[in-house]
Order: sequence, then C-alpha cells, then structure tokens
Amino acid sequence: MEHDSSKRLSEVIFEELVKRIKNNKYKIGDRLPSESILSKEFEVSRYPIREALSKLDSIGYIESFQGKGSYVINNDASDSFRQHAFGRFSDKDLLDILEMRTIIEVEAAGICAIRRTEEDMTFIDYAFQEYKKAHQDEYALGLEADYNFHKCIVQCTKNQYMIKTFENLEEIHLNALEYSLNLNKGMIEKRESVIKEHEIIYNAIKNQEESNAKKAMKKHLVTMRKKLGDIRCR
Repeated sequence: MEHDSSKRLSEVIFEELVKRIKNNKYKIGDRLPSESILSKEFEVSRYPIREALSKLDSIGYIESFQGKGSYVINNDASDSFRQHAFGRFSDKDLLDILEMRTIIEVEAAGICAIRRTEEDMTFIDYAFQEYKKAHQDEYALGLEADYNFHKCIVQCTKNQYMIKTFENLEEIHLNALEYSLNLNKGMIEKRESVIKEHEIIYNAIKNQEESNAKKAMKKHLVTMRKKLGDIRCR
C-alpha cells in the first residue's frame, strides 16, 4: 500500500478505518473485516492491522471480542473517550497505577511464555526488532516501539480483561514511559542496559520459560518505577 513515509503503517490504516466508519461504510453494529482480510487489502502483515484495531478499540470506535471479531459501536468517537491525561494524577496516583501495571505485566509475561503460539511469536519478534531499531539512535526516544513490545506480550495472554485493562491505561503508560525514556537520552550505557532487559524478556518468552519471563519483566518494570521515585520498590 502507498502511504506517507513519515507515518507508521498502523497509523495510516487506523486513519483509513476511521474514515470508513465516519462515512458509514462500516455502520454501527457492523462487524469489521477480519485481520486476515484487512491484511490482504492493505498489503501488509497482520501486526499493523492488529495495532490499528487496538487503537480503534481503546478510543471507542469498536469493541473487540475474543474469537468473534470487532464490531463498530460509535461513529463519532473523540479524545473524550481516552483516559485522563498524565498530568491530572498526583504523584501517588501515578505510582499506584504503575504498580498495578507491574502486577499485570509480570503475570502477562509468564502467561505469554506458556500460551504463545508461533504466530504470536512472530508479532513479538517483529515488535522487539522494531524496538531495537528505534533505540539504535542514542538520542531517539523510541516511545511507541517500547510500548508496542509490552502491548504485544499482554495481547498474547488471550485474556480479554487483562488486555482491556492494559489498553485503558495507555495514556498513563505512554506519559510515564516518555518521562523514563527521556532520562536515558544520550546515555549509551543506560540505554544498552534497558535494551538488554528487553532482550532477556524476549528470550524467556521465546524459550517458553515462564519463571524467567516473570523475573525479567519484574526487574525491568521495577527499575523504571525507581527512576520515577517509587521508594516502595525492592
């Protein structure tokens, strides 16, 4: 498919699907074409399709059901559907939310290591390679690539409530992650250390090592929380 090279594929697909919903090509109550069909139509892999659908879901255009597909529920969704912005929370609220994120993602890493299929691993591998590529530049933030790696792992749990909880906290996650990543800009050793943390998580999931995946994810997220000043972490 042809697209603006400055935009991610998933963003281009997201905007096209929003346009179709607003123009009533996909009406409220309609089931969207499957990931496989959309993948063929846009001539891309299923990974950016999945990202675009996830964004449509989190904003409020569609609702997705495990094994049943995605259905249009709103044709005029706006930013009001998003969670509150990072700045509206107190420091204590933020740290509590990130503590909950740790609980979710540590368990998700273990579950993913057990349940992941070869197809799931293809998505995780793609997300990890994109993450590494984004962090080769010591001054690049790599925000979306980092977040998408973590999102892929949660999605591979196949637990719709875990996935939805993670997605509902997207705004908070991204802002906290942005702050944390900014602390490492231009600091080669720290960036390499964080890349290594992700690599350990990736390898544990690839090798289906449940315990190691959970330990690696906990170490990674606790390190981030300490950077943000959470003195409760051990």
